[in-house]
Amino acid sequence: RGTVHRLFLGNSGLGDAGCVRLFEFLNSPAGRECRESLTELFLTQNDIGSQGLLAVAGFLRNNTVLRELCLSGNPLTRDAKVIAEFVTALNSSRLCTLQLLHCNLLSDPFVRAFLPALASPYLRHLDMSAVNMSRAVVPIIVDYVKSPWCRLERLQCNANSLTLPGARMIINAIQRFNHSLGKVNVDDQHTVEDDGDTEERAIAWQESWRILSNTTHRNLVYKTEVRGNALALLRYCRALYLRSGKRQHPRSFASVSNRNRDSCHLEPFQFSNLPTELQLEVIAFLAPALSHQQRMRIVLYAADINTLPRISSGPGVQHGRSKPLIRGRSPAVERKPFEGSWRPPEWWECQCHPDYRSVCSCLRRWKRERRDMWLTKVGCDTWEGNCYL
Repeated sequence: RGTVHRLFLGNSGLGDAGCVRLFEFLNSPAGRECRESLTELFLTQNDIGSQGLLAVAGFLRNNTVLRELCLSGNPLTRDAKVIAEFVTALNSSRLCTLQLLHCNLLSDPFVRAFLPALASPYLRHLDMSAVNMSRAVVPIIVDYVKSPWCRLERLQCNANSLTLPGARMIINAIQRFNHSLGKVNVDDQHTVEDDGDTEERAIAWQESWRILSNTTHRNLVYKTEVRGNALALLRYCRALYLRSGKRQHPRSFASVSNRNRDSCHLEPFQFSNLPTELQLEVIAFLAPALSHQQRMRIVLYAADINTLPRISSGPGVQHGRSKPLIRGRSPAVERKPFEGSWRPPEWWECQCHPDYRSVCSCLRRWKRERRDMWLTKVGCDTWEGNCYL
């Protein structure tokens, strides 16, 4: 079978040698079709160590297809060089979910090498539960959730030894500096002497849980507003700034707002003739939840004709005969690889009956994936904190 979207190899006894052999096949010409369609890979409890993790990194590097990777229950490594290789590959991919839970041997050295280098704009779910973290790495976690590189929507760090004060430090950092996380789990049964008695710990944790619940709810509300504004502004800016015959990439708002109207179509209203300040005010009014930088990125994207989706050459119909002749696609046209089981390539068409396409789960997932990738590309997947809501 060539096309494989999900590959479950949990508890298969691969080890490092089997892991290396697996990715040698996936990176070979024989495994190309599988590699270009694989979106979910589960390698749970396979005794994968340093060499196996390097093989995973080689497969992950510049991979735009894989969305979910589960390495739970493996020893992996605490070697800083191997971890650096892995996180560099992760940053170059479009992986959305990484699961490392129950990797008990990782502990603090892995966190110290992994989180400061993590800068993937696409990673949304990180599970590091039960990896034997201690309170010593709490400042590293705090720095990560405060950084602009953290685009996570879900962070799992429960069943470690962060302690209650450590968990509260993380929660306070999320409340003050993070606007992307919508679900966080830092539950910890580990106690130290300065945690107080049982009743004091219960009261302190209830207060922390209340703060965390309010913060994640705030982030979800902001995220919904930002994404809705961004998608609406794209439609407005396509109509206001996109010009036929302009193939060069716009580099600044000035080059877009002052662009001459040399389209082959007559324009009833020339928005670009308005003063630049007034144009900016109109755009800000249309998308109040976005920052100025976010709005400008959308304007430049919308004004670039090269960002329009290409129209695929679907089956044509030749008229003038007693019966229509269906003309299929040319076999010479190279099929592009899948971009996920829910994002088919250009030549894919929904085979559902038109009456049922509105409830087609594959089609809905494809549209959601395409929307989320675009929002990440223009940096409108989270609230930037310097605009009014």
